[in-house]
Amino acid sequence: MAESQENHTDAAMEEQHWKARLLNENHRRSLATVLRRVELAAWRLEDRLTRETSPHLALTRFTDPPDSAQRAALLRLVKHVRQEVVKLAADYRLEVAEESFVRNVMGEFTLLWCDLEDSRPQKLRRYGEMHPQAGDVLGPQIDRLIALLLAIDDVASGKQETIRTWQDAGEDSPEG
Repeated sequence: MAESQENHTDAAMEEQHWKARLLNENHRRSLATVLRRVELAAWRLEDRLTRETSPHLALTRFTDPPDSAQRAALLRLVKHVRQEVVKLAADYRLEVAEESFVRNVMGEFTLLWCDLEDSRPQKLRRYGEMHPQAGDVLGPQIDRLIALLLAIDDVASGKQETIRTWQDAGEDSPEG
């Protein structure tokens, strides 16, 4: 009986090795990149489906939530998607990529900072004439938001002074 299980295990391992040899390193890297995106999308969907309530956002409202049957089906599908990703990763010996959480945060908020810089009143003029007071009113608000995004970058990059400032900041304090 033990010999039969060993033969079955050896056959499964040989099948995995055979599948892995079908792709070169570039093929595997490309496939792994797409599968990482699939895995992360499935994770985000599962996270959204299992939340008790939707986040209260100022500029985004999610409409048409899935009904209970859709929710159950989507959760089951997500489970199968994740299982398939695991199987493909094993079959084709795809490498696990490590992503730094804080570097990911830094990258995302740096891009948002760039976008906000393009939202300053003097830049918005390219979309047409603005009220003469718009710069005086909107400018400082954009400045505060940019300062907050830069603080997120500083905290994520480990700047101790900023970490201490925001650790000790009051809940309602926009300046820290």
